[in-house]
Amino acid sequence: MNMKTMYILLLTILTACSSCKEMDICKDESLTLNKVEFTGNQLRTDGFYYGYVNTDFQGTELYEVFIFYKNGVIMLPGTSEFEKMESYIITIANSNHQNTKFVWGLYNIDVKKLSVEHWTASQCGHPVLLRSGDILNDTTFVLKKEITRNSQGTKELDINQEFHFRHFDIKPDSTNNFIK
Repeated sequence: MNMKTMYILLLTILTACSSCKEMDICKDESLTLNKVEFTGNQLRTDGFYYGYVNTDFQGTELYEVFIFYKNGVIMLPGTSEFEKMESYIITIANSNHQNTKFVWGLYNIDVKKLSVEHWTASQCGHPVLLRSGDILNDTTFVLKKEITRNSQGTKELDINQEFHFRHFDIKPDSTNNFIK
């Protein structure tokens, strides 16, 4: 293959990748949960929940963080080491996340059942992840089912992810450009 052919091929690939959103190939999925004001006491909203430990490439344990708001919005700002969670929340509270779609979602509570739905990061559109499970008490819940929806379809998994509450007075603002 000569150099001219390689350049044309590379240009074609780059053009196709950069315009997939305009061509409606890479669409963001829509959330299916409704935004519902949380007026109950099944979960606490005066702090954050942490759980579902993953280990990074250096062997560091990272906990997924959930921040619930009374307006039905949930923020999933990522993962943090256990000892650094409070400073991580302060950093998140002082940064600009209202334009970052994959950290936002909605939650619904029906008696002792919890559903959490949020966008996830992806190179081609934002898939949606719906997780559901049981509320054990106001400081602990266990997610048991996970459903991922993206442009290729739907994938369902059984999971066992336990989350625990940590009281903390500082919270990021729930205002964002995706959930009104």
